[in-house]
Amino acid sequence: MSKIITYRPDIDGLRAISVILVILFHVDSALFSGGFVGVDVFFVISGYLITSSINKQLLSNSFSFKEFYVRRIRRIIPVLFFVLVIITIPAYLFLFPNDFENYSRTVLHTMLSTNNFFLWSNNNDYFALNTVFMPLLHTWSLSVEEQFYIVWPVLMLLLHRFFKLNRRSFFVVALLICAILLSVYFTAEDKSMAYFLLPARFFEPLLGATLAIFWDRIPKLKKATNHILSVLGILLIFIPAVVLTKESVFPGLNALWPCFGAVLLILSGKEKSLKGGVNTVLEFRPIVFLGLLSYSMYLWHWPIIVFVKYLGFELTLPIVVAIISFTILLSCFSWKFVEQPFRHKFKYTFSKTLLRILLPCLIISALIYGVIDSNDGFSSRFSNLTEFNRKVNFPADVRSNCYNRFVIGEYEECNVGVVKNKVDGILIGDSFAGHSSYFMDVLAEDANLSFYVSAAPGYPLLNNLDFPIYKKEYGDLRFEYAKNMDVICIASYWDAMKIDSENYYQILESIEELIVLNKKIVIIDHLMITNDFNLHKMKLNKVQTGFQFPKEELLIPYPKRIDKHIINEIKKRFPSVIIIDLKDVMCNDAKCDYMINEEIVYRDYGHLNISGTRMIAKKYLEVKGNPLRVLKNHLENK
Repeated sequence: MSKIITYRPDIDGLRAISVILVILFHVDSALFSGGFVGVDVFFVISGYLITSSINKQLLSNSFSFKEFYVRRIRRIIPVLFFVLVIITIPAYLFLFPNDFENYSRTVLHTMLSTNNFFLWSNNNDYFALNTVFMPLLHTWSLSVEEQFYIVWPVLMLLLHRFFKLNRRSFFVVALLICAILLSVYFTAEDKSMAYFLLPARFFEPLLGATLAIFWDRIPKLKKATNHILSVLGILLIFIPAVVLTKESVFPGLNALWPCFGAVLLILSGKEKSLKGGVNTVLEFRPIVFLGLLSYSMYLWHWPIIVFVKYLGFELTLPIVVAIISFTILLSCFSWKFVEQPFRHKFKYTFSKTLLRILLPCLIISALIYGVIDSNDGFSSRFSNLTEFNRKVNFPADVRSNCYNRFVIGEYEECNVGVVKNKVDGILIGDSFAGHSSYFMDVLAEDANLSFYVSAAPGYPLLNNLDFPIYKKEYGDLRFEYAKNMDVICIASYWDAMKIDSENYYQILESIEELIVLNKKIVIIDHLMITNDFNLHKMKLNKVQTGFQFPKEELLIPYPKRIDKHIINEIKKRFPSVIIIDLKDVMCNDAKCDYMINEEIVYRDYGHLNISGTRMIAKKYLEVKGNPLRVLKNHLENK
């Protein structure tokens, strides 16, 4: 088959600029804090190239969906699958079980072109700290591109079939304007959704597509004009790459400028003899070669960076140089031995392409997911991290029938402490009550007491008024049920209570109401929260993998709380309330330990695991005694 469009080496050069910007951003370059715009430039190039091809075929009545998708499969799938298989090896060696499980899911979603949906639906922020644990985070852009490849050819075919040229052009321009406005709207409404999903990104490849559709009607420009356009184009790419940051509103209008810059650079190289100066620079052989490698470089660079960071190493200049060098080396290999052969040598028919390339890749990816997920991320690889075994050490999994069920009433399987015909009280609260139930189990058993546990995320006592998604009815009913108990223990994430908020005063008023009813109140105050990356460092230290951090560096700061903090306010207003503070046995000199008996007590950044909670309780009994014994005397005297 003859070439449909003339090869443009400067476009490969533009690809090189795009991938370099993305890599520099991902290695935390201070200069290119907005280097993520390189992806947007890729989208414009893709939109331009596939539309140029499809448009010319449609005009000559030679367009074939089968042929189009065969080329897309050969271009995208083989090297993508090759990279996925290879990086699964270090993923198995280095990723902790929960991260390895999550990795397996992204493998399958990447091959299904749905990884952008998966990342968004799991509440992932592309710029969040924990995304460094995701080797396939970057494949969201492939999903967006592949989804565009599904929608756009169909739309183009319909336009060519039912509209004349002028109406087609008018429709495309109108669609572009609407797509830009839609991106601005979605970005303001939900930044994460706008970043990951096609609707807010549609205008980017559509800009390139619009340029391709109007290509033959654009008049020949003078060389001086092309010089100006090419300089303006490169500035519109580089200025956002330097000025924008992770906190910038994006995509929306901020994405329009680098995309428009890419359009200008493609336009300024339209006439080979009159091309702009920047286009000439982009045609330099080393830059063009990097452009040829750009797809492989994009696929390889992020997993390499993830594994380096995952092992705790900082991105110093020598390490960054090594990352980039290794990326180029692997890209040369995959480009020569995978990309090129499948693009130019293994040219199968549509059915054979599906059977010999796409289907095997999908099946093996599904097997990778199935094997890893069914084995819980192969937790046996880290035998000394049993505290992170979800099935036996995560409260929400072990007591799944007693957490987040939104039921009212006593259920025997949800009781803690000693077994009795009638419970002595209730432990009520949010997710922090979920893990505190094991703390109460130890103390209650020691005091010969029994407590029923009612824990639901977002419901500290009633319902969290700071977040209106929670059902007030459930909070009210649960509170009324708790009033039937003589002893009411409350465990919550108290540091989340905003001072002087409606929620803050609701908690205080509810406690006052219980005291008026002559109820005994116990407050369980939580440990300080950390963050996912600090917890990750704790794991690295324990398994002796990667960089080893001084323990002092990992201790969790314990700043003094302000006077109006809700716990301090409870102490002042209600001196009869018993406060059990876990920090009393875990913190010293404004620093809190994260281990007991060489075991990490956390299961995530703020919640505790079962074994850790029990060990804290036993230590509390040793150091502070059992405050629940006072309650026992109260109950016996009633």
